[in-house]
Amino acid sequence: MRSFSFNFPEARPFLPIDLPLLRRLAPYGVSFASEASLTRGVHIVEGAVWSSLPLADLGMPTFVLRSPQGEYVAQYRHRTGEQHARIVFIAPDLTDDYSETAWLHLLDSMVISAGKRRALTLNAEVSETSRSFVVLRQAGFAVYARQEIWKRQSTSSQTGPLVTLRPQTDHDAFSIQALYCSVIPRLVLQADAPDVGHGGLVHEQDGRILAYISVQEGKCGIYVRSFIHPDAYDKAQGIIAAALRRYPRAERLPVYFSVRRYQDWLGGSLSALGFEPWASQAVMVKHTASRVERPVFKPAHIQVLEGVARVRTPIVKLNDDTKPSVRMARKSCSRR
Repeated sequence: MRSFSFNFPEARPFLPIDLPLLRRLAPYGVSFASEASLTRGVHIVEGAVWSSLPLADLGMPTFVLRSPQGEYVAQYRHRTGEQHARIVFIAPDLTDDYSETAWLHLLDSMVISAGKRRALTLNAEVSETSRSFVVLRQAGFAVYARQEIWKRQSTSSQTGPLVTLRPQTDHDAFSIQALYCSVIPRLVLQADAPDVGHGGLVHEQDGRILAYISVQEGKCGIYVRSFIHPDAYDKAQGIIAAALRRYPRAERLPVYFSVRRYQDWLGGSLSALGFEPWASQAVMVKHTASRVERPVFKPAHIQVLEGVARVRTPIVKLNDDTKPSVRMARKSCSRR
């Protein structure tokens, strides 16, 4: 791992005076949040400005690094109460060794900031063939999952058997979490648990939710994530088609479908619906806090008798070799 130079400038939080810099560097950055960039595009200025104001927290902390060799900005997203933070943007792109060192400082600042906001991890979606992937590995990020993004042009038609879907309700939260646990590997679920959110679609059979579809619309496109139980394998194509029928803009905008490696069996259904593989990404994660493996110190038991607190030491079971010495000590005490 590349060592940081002691005289290298430190990244600092964004200030309103940095607005011209942010606007200038925005077109030359790298996005690490596929959903936001493919639906709404990269718009980091508004979130940075509002998040820098007192008593206004939009969950978009932004950092600036200024030095004689260059200037850099970075932003991540974390809403209050969420367990996972996600890198949104770093600019400009990597060009030389100096920019790699600058990225490492920005990544380190974002990890520390996310930990202070009580986020357990800082996540990023990145192509494994890019230089960004190498720098994230140097910063301590690890690959927890891989995903393929499929794309369907707006001219494609929606075909497939009819499957009944309904909007999710507040009562579906527990069932959706149970679906997550049965579909997503436990290691991935701990580091990148999806949000149940609102506005999703569910497919229910015999009182059991077998599929959950999350659709995000934007002016640039539509982004879809699905969690389909293997028991509904034969209905996967119909579930996806029924979900897209509910969004008329899917006929005019490109539709992107994210498929994690643990659900790559959806590829056949997507191909039948006119989707084609478009991009491969790695979901990289760095933990902001380490888990305590050893139990903390447990104080002695406190016993209250007649209003007086007395400390009672725990009872220790003696071995056979120590019992005679203990008896002798008790006898000597009684003689005294």
